[in-house]
Amino acid sequence: MNFKKHLIICMCLVFMIFSFSQVSKYFIVSGENLSLNNIDNEIVTDEEIKKLKIEYEKQQARKKEELIEAKRIEGVTYLRENVTVISGITEEEMKEVLLKTKGSKTMMHLANAFVDAEKKYGVNAFFMAGIVALESGFATSRRALEDNNLTGYEVYSDSSEGRLFSSHEESVLHTARHLSKNYLKEGAMYYNGLSVDAIQLMYCPDEEEDKKWEYKVDYLASNFLNTYDKLFR
Repeated sequence: MNFKKHLIICMCLVFMIFSFSQVSKYFIVSGENLSLNNIDNEIVTDEEIKKLKIEYEKQQARKKEELIEAKRIEGVTYLRENVTVISGITEEEMKEVLLKTKGSKTMMHLANAFVDAEKKYGVNAFFMAGIVALESGFATSRRALEDNNLTGYEVYSDSSEGRLFSSHEESVLHTARHLSKNYLKEGAMYYNGLSVDAIQLMYCPDEEEDKKWEYKVDYLASNFLNTYDKLFR
């Protein structure tokens, strides 16, 4: 009886040792697999970090661009005292301004010309739009339609022939160049200062009648700026 008990006990011990050995192998193998999984996870995490870093840099770049654009919009301006202070307006914005300002829809096709004149010759785009609006009745006058003369260029009286231009755009750019060269440079032929009032003295002399040219141009230019404020600020 004692022998049988011992035999059973020995068999149980052998079984337990065998079972423990198998379980240990299982955990060792599992542990290796887990380690490999951990390595894989680390690789994925590095890739994700790189992606996140790239996305973060893109977001920062976008924020920087947005700040620059917001600063530009805030700085868009027109000054009666100095028409060489550029407006900073874009062609798309100018189109919208001309569309939404009462009476100026007929000038929408000139948005690029105003912006181009500002970039090339340093004459404020709102000021140029003000001259065109006054001198050509918002690009609808006879001279505007027949001669493409939008700015009263070389028109000294109602009977003057004035300059004939090949296009409306040429009229705007030619006038801006003329102003820049002959009115807005110290020592130039017609230089009296940089203000609308100074330009008026030689561009549209009052002679015996106060034409209020400077007030009208300033009003129109300021009105375009007010429209810009309502649309974009």
